[in-house]
Amino acid sequence: MAQPAAGEAVDFAQGRRLFVEHCSSCHGLALQGSAQAPPLINVDAVNVDFELRTGRMPAEVPWEQEFSKASPFTSRQIGNLVAYVMWRSSGNKTLPVVNTNANVKRGSEIFAENCQQCHGVSGHGDNVGYADVAPSLMDTHPQQIAEAVRMGPDVMPPFGQKTIDERGLNDLVSYVVFLQHAQYNPGGLHLANLGPVAEGFIGWVFGLGLLLLLVRRIGTTE
Repeated sequence: MAQPAAGEAVDFAQGRRLFVEHCSSCHGLALQGSAQAPPLINVDAVNVDFELRTGRMPAEVPWEQEFSKASPFTSRQIGNLVAYVMWRSSGNKTLPVVNTNANVKRGSEIFAENCQQCHGVSGHGDNVGYADVAPSLMDTHPQQIAEAVRMGPDVMPPFGQKTIDERGLNDLVSYVVFLQHAQYNPGGLHLANLGPVAEGFIGWVFGLGLLLLLVRRIGTTE
């Protein structure tokens, strides 16, 4: 069962009260869902914990992509909410246990294979088509990175054990934490991490501009 925090008892009464006040109008009193939100009767704990801790839920606009923001709940309230939902849900009740001191090199390989196409080579995010965006990972907590990998929020696909096992998940999270603190730029000098296309365009414009100025300076006119 998902717990609020180590050593703290679950307060189901508070979890139920918070659910009724903030969640039931969309997800239903019996977790059955509605036209405004999906059912939670078979949801996994990782989904509930991620959505609440990243502030994506309660949603401001139903069925639109949500982004991380400050949660209206305390950590203990979130734990109680998760515990109450999982008491009613038949989904997986375990949360990933994250180790951020794993193999960063192997994590970079996993990131390159599965993540950088959308989140960018430096993890600063990018547009993935239409109105959908792969958000920056620079301020994402390691636990939420692991949870996102497993649940696949919004248009992101979920990555199960067959694709990224527990060891690989820890390696991946460790690499993202490295990106957050190391200011790593595999392309060399960066321009606010605009990306290779934008940075290449700027490089060509300035490079050609300087070349034209040089030609004009050393050239002769008749």
